Amino acid sequence: MKKYFLSLVSNFKNENLYLEEWLDYHLNAGIDHFYLYNQCGSPEADQILAPYVAKGVVTVHDWTDFSKKYEGPTFFFQKNRNHMGYTHAATHYRSDTTWLLKIDVDEFLFMADEQESIKSWLKKVNTKKVKTIRVPRIDFGSNGYKQLPSGGVLENFTRREATPSNYKDMANTDFLDNNNRCNSSHRWSYKLFSSGAVLEPTTANELRINHYYTKSKEEYFNRQNISRGRKVSDEDFKRIEERTNAVEDKSILQHLPLAKI
Repeated sequence: MKKYFLSLVSNFKNENLYLEEWLDYHLNAGIDHFYLYNQCGSPEADQILAPYVAKGVVTVHDWTDFSKKYEGPTFFFQKNRNHMGYTHAATHYRSDTTWLLKIDVDEFLFMADEQESIKSWLKKVNTKKVKTIRVPRIDFGSNGYKQLPSGGVLENFTRREATPSNYKDMANTDFLDNNNRCNSSHRWSYKLFSSGAVLEPTTANELRINHYYTKSKEEYFNRQNISRGRKVSDEDFKRIEERTNAVEDKSILQHLPLAKI
């Protein structure tokens, strides 16, 4: 019997402003445990996480002592400390949890169907046959905010792209290998010759990830940018705005207000 049913693994850096909302939301949503890799090593982050660690819902690793070559974006077959965090989690924790999802602090796992919880949906999945769930990810935009607004991310940013543009793998850890050769922030690697199926939910009323891709223009331009996909010109931002503010979607607000640790 594994200690946890559903766990998240995340690398974070300079995101202290967002940690509490992200943790409280996911605890309300039924997440059992978080494996966090702290790349900033700030005392403020330690203070924010301390109550969650004391409660036993967070395991945090100081993830700061790395060579410069592991700091930035990567080319094909290279890895940075994000990838090394995921490898560490797969190696050390896959025997502790049934499901393990790679997710960032700007991403919120969400069940759109009000009649079903994340866990109740997951418990219908045949863990003998399904090795991964390819969770669709939908990008949310700025809602027209130029500067950081007061209040939480979920309340402020309610406009999104019309259809999913990416996904994240939620691994059935019975199939998961140690991920030493997996240099991806979206996918896991699985045991050689494992025959499990890939389950792809629809976004209409099933599992998805809300990705708060830009937040305000100020936050977008100030963000730690280790991804080549994040453009930093005004022209590029306008194109992103057109895509990510297409549809109003307040469905996640059914989970507010958030309970606190």
